[in-house]
Amino acid sequence: MGYTLYDGTIVVVQGILSSLSHILHQAEQRPDASTLLEARLYEDMYPLTDQLRLATQFSENLVARLTGREPVTFEGSPTTFAKCFERIETVLKVLSEADKIVVNQHGDISGMTKMGLENSVDMSGATYAHSIALPNIYFHLATAYGILRKEGLPLGKRDYYVGFFPQKLAGSQ
Repeated sequence: MGYTLYDGTIVVVQGILSSLSHILHQAEQRPDASTLLEARLYEDMYPLTDQLRLATQFSENLVARLTGREPVTFEGSPTTFAKCFERIETVLKVLSEADKIVVNQHGDISGMTKMGLENSVDMSGATYAHSIALPNIYFHLATAYGILRKEGLPLGKRDYYVGFFPQKLAGSQ
């Protein structure tokens, strides 16, 4: 079998969350690390902790949808780096346990998807993955990266992509 829905969703989200963990580890090393958790790109945007909350919640929602179960809803935003890493590791564990065959089968199964507070749309698991979940997860990674860059962390493009590199490359930095 060639490239599958599993490869284009579960594996991709593992990479995104690995990159998010990497940039948070960089932030944690800063003397002003505790202030970074509440940093924002702009005053009316969510802070760093909420970027992590949303990235992990959309990731959990995706794996739940593609494995045929109800998603776990995480309570609140993490308040420390340790809690951020714990949340990421929790979701990465769930992703690593997702069965490839089950995920690929659920791509064609339609279900109602909430769109805002009052509307729902019928869509397949694959459509949900590629039009709702993945764009949101990427957005929250990019926004977290942007927040940390704005706050002066010397992150580069490689830091953003580190979770997507083959392990040999990722470990050889």
